[in-house]
Amino acid sequence: MSTDYPSIGRAKLESYVQANRSYVLRENGNDVELRFVPSFPEALNHLPNGEEVEHIMSGFIENERIYFTRFVTRSSFGETVTELHGEDDPMMLWLNFV
Repeated sequence: MSTDYPSIGRAKLESYVQANRSYVLRENGNDVELRFVPSFPEALNHLPNGEEVEHIMSGFIENERIYFTRFVTRSSFGETVTELHGEDDPMMLWLNFV
């Protein structure tokens, strides 16, 4: 069942978060949450109403891998929740570059 979700090695993501301070990784037992506000130049041109957009990814840890099951976006337009399905979900392709 775990392989049905996008995932990344725990140590790899922790290292990425330490190097990129706009990301915050929280763990509570086996539950995990990754929060970030895109601040790179390519993202800034797409901000709604010129305001920040917060992304919250949640999931769980199993065998030193973090599996993401939900992707939430909060902006001045409101909140969008996407349930993730399939390990190669297009929304999560950025994990390949971490």
